[in-house]
Amino acid sequence: MITRLLNLQFARLKRQKLLYLYFVVITAVIISNGLQCTGSPDDYGMGYYAGGRFPTMCMQSYIDIIGPLFLSFISAILICGERANGMLKQPLLSGASKGQLLIAKTGSILAVAFLYFSYVIIVSMGVGFLFWGSRVFRHGQEYLLQMLLLVFPQITLVLFFVLLSLYMSNISSMMCASLIILLVNNLFSQFFGAYILYVDFMYYLYAFSEYNGVALTHGIIVSGITVNIITEMLLVYGISRRAKHMHM
Repeated sequence: MITRLLNLQFARLKRQKLLYLYFVVITAVIISNGLQCTGSPDDYGMGYYAGGRFPTMCMQSYIDIIGPLFLSFISAILICGERANGMLKQPLLSGASKGQLLIAKTGSILAVAFLYFSYVIIVSMGVGFLFWGSRVFRHGQEYLLQMLLLVFPQITLVLFFVLLSLYMSNISSMMCASLIILLVNNLFSQFFGAYILYVDFMYYLYAFSEYNGVALTHGIIVSGITVNIITEMLLVYGISRRAKHMHM
């Protein structure tokens, strides 16, 4: 049943042409980053990212707003949009439970998140190789560690968007709420990181990618993984509880 529901979610996502806009946008951002690093490497600290740390810069561009916003849009389409037009009832009428339906939707969003993030890594290394040759692999161990660590807050982010979408009545309200949350969290993560270190999982989108010069220390890694695992458990509980008390 789960496999059939997953295939159904992917089929519906494929029909959303706007989702493919992500690949155009992020490719343009990566190329722009490369041009900035080569055109004026001494300006705005771009010289630090030229070469081996270029993939790190592109990961930072992804987690800053582009990636989370697209994931929010996917959640809005699969849950808010289908709930508003009554399509959520179709799988339920075919014998699927609410839990199975939400597992399939969450799994499909996680798969897209993995695809989007992998695309950033692959294209950033490709563009970096065109600009700097093999130098782009010089700090491969560093950005490989960053990439692996960023899996944790991205999974948490997907669960958060799933829970948020269960409370939103339509796509527009979901997108407005997501944008406000992301912008406010971006502000707090940059200027009040020391105060939200142990409570805000989104902070680690920035910390794990060394955004704004945040040092990736052992303490940051341990606290980040811990905060995200605890938050994920709370979100799963919240999703389950909300599903039981809502009308699809």
